[in-house]
Amino acid sequence: MSATDARIDLERVEGLWFADADLILRAENSIFRVYSGILCAHSSFFRGMLPLPQPTQAEAGEETLDGRIIVQLQDKATETEAFLRAIFDSSFFEPPPSPVDFSVVIAILRLAHKFDVQYLFRRALSHLDSLYPVDLENLLRRSDSNEHRDHVRYQHGDVTVDMIALRAAYQVKALWLIPVICYSIAAESDFMNAAAGVLETHEIQMCLSAQAKLVRTVVSSYRFMSMLPDAACESTLCHEIVVEGQGVLHSQRALSQDMNPLSYSVFHFLPRKLCPTCLGVGEGIYKETQEEFWSDLPRLFGSPSWEDLKEMRGEVMGEGDAT
Repeated sequence: MSATDARIDLERVEGLWFADADLILRAENSIFRVYSGILCAHSSFFRGMLPLPQPTQAEAGEETLDGRIIVQLQDKATETEAFLRAIFDSSFFEPPPSPVDFSVVIAILRLAHKFDVQYLFRRALSHLDSLYPVDLENLLRRSDSNEHRDHVRYQHGDVTVDMIALRAAYQVKALWLIPVICYSIAAESDFMNAAAGVLETHEIQMCLSAQAKLVRTVVSSYRFMSMLPDAACESTLCHEIVVEGQGVLHSQRALSQDMNPLSYSVFHFLPRKLCPTCLGVGEGIYKETQEEFWSDLPRLFGSPSWEDLKEMRGEVMGEGDAT
């Protein structure tokens, strides 16, 4: 029996259909005609698979088009398109801080890992590093909307984004991303509304258990208020500012059911500025609370220490930046 001709309802993807190319790939109902030599130069997976048998050698039932066998991929068409564009269009997926959609990052992360395209895999990880950093300073800088804007585009406030990132991080064994991803999920009081069918049962239970720790940390972060004004206070107004600030902080956090002790500096909510001495004392105590919580964050979500996680990251990313 001879190979079958491809169905006419298959969609040729614009920009990834090169008339003189020698390899036809299919994902769902989308087809791509690309150069096998370029693909093999980047991917050990495709180097091991190619060259393909000639059409006359094709097994019964295999699809052909223009005299060439169609290689069926078991991946989503949208993810395959993003992956191939990253290979055949150097401007499509540039290193950080070039703007990029979150969905594109996840697609390339998955398929670059699957097909062993290391430079794209590391580049996708470097984009996710900006969302889920391994250093407290970078996370705090990112949480300050006045100083930072994410170059990775996504729907802010959509906890599903974090859940998708969690699945992908486990899939590609990027374990250093797990603590901050899980923290981002647990910090959303209503994350359960989106968790069904996305998170595993044990992951849901882990995030629910962590919420109690988050609440305790938020409460603990208030303790600097009880220590002000400092004995060396330089202003008669600091006591009044602290009293007013306590009211503002409690009302703000109660209204939002806040469980996010690393989301912003509580000093942003003080109605007026403390004297330099009291501000320094308060910031020092607040920073200490955050650092203690950050140090314990991996354990809270069943991960190794930050030191071990950073070592894992270094082994994957190499000595230089992922470009």
